[in-house]
Amino acid sequence: MFSSLVDGIDFIIPPWPEFITSSYRYFRQDEKHVTRVCKSFVLLFMLERTLYFTEDGHDISVKAGEWYIQVPGLRQEGRRGSPAPSYYYIHFKALACPAGCNGNEDKTMNKGYFTLPVRGKFDAGQFKPLFDQLEYISKRRPYDILGKQAVFLSILDNLMCMEWFSSFGRNDFLVEVMDYLAENFNKPVTSADLARKFNFSADYIARKMKQYSGITPNRRIQQLKIEKAKQLLANTDHTLAFIAQEVGYNDLSVFYKAFRKQTGIAPGKWRQKNRI
Repeated sequence: MFSSLVDGIDFIIPPWPEFITSSYRYFRQDEKHVTRVCKSFVLLFMLERTLYFTEDGHDISVKAGEWYIQVPGLRQEGRRGSPAPSYYYIHFKALACPAGCNGNEDKTMNKGYFTLPVRGKFDAGQFKPLFDQLEYISKRRPYDILGKQAVFLSILDNLMCMEWFSSFGRNDFLVEVMDYLAENFNKPVTSADLARKFNFSADYIARKMKQYSGITPNRRIQQLKIEKAKQLLANTDHTLAFIAQEVGYNDLSVFYKAFRKQTGIAPGKWRQKNRI
């Protein structure tokens, strides 16, 4: 549950966001939004005209071509009528918190997460076929739980990619930074190295990466190291010392602590549980 209005949401995985229900909604002229405190997230895609409501006492308007996420725990109320809007809504549940909550990385770095703003713009031509597909499955094949979940996740994926590319389109150098980190994570890359290579200050690079990807360069390097270590642990018989060196840790004890911090268990135990 959320206690106040937020600008963005960190969805923590696992578990994946879970579809509950969805449908098209057509308001009558001057009809008001229902008054409620919802226990689930409600994702709105406005197709025609404008929907008015309040959330946590704040006036909200969602226009045609915009999407909006109503969050659980906040009171939503229709204090004024809306001009006959039509929209598609999706109720879903998820493990989530206000954007930036993953700053407490000791608790969350053993999980993945993605971040979405609470509102944005969408292309109805791109999304309506997905709405229709979800509507068809829900009405004609209600037993197809996996089918409904798959389409729902595809909708979220489209939203996330749209926001990602929109953000990085204005900051092309960040794509280069991410590629550089992926290629050099097992080398001693420092903030100063990034600043020299990309001609931006280290603080600027860190701030922009945090803003658009939810993570700093140093934390991304640590993620990449541990991801590679997991691959080697699961698929090879290499010793822990060899794997530590391979992913860029010269000290086995440092590798051990970093791995345990991100996964919650020691690398040897992780290998036993995940051996392919």
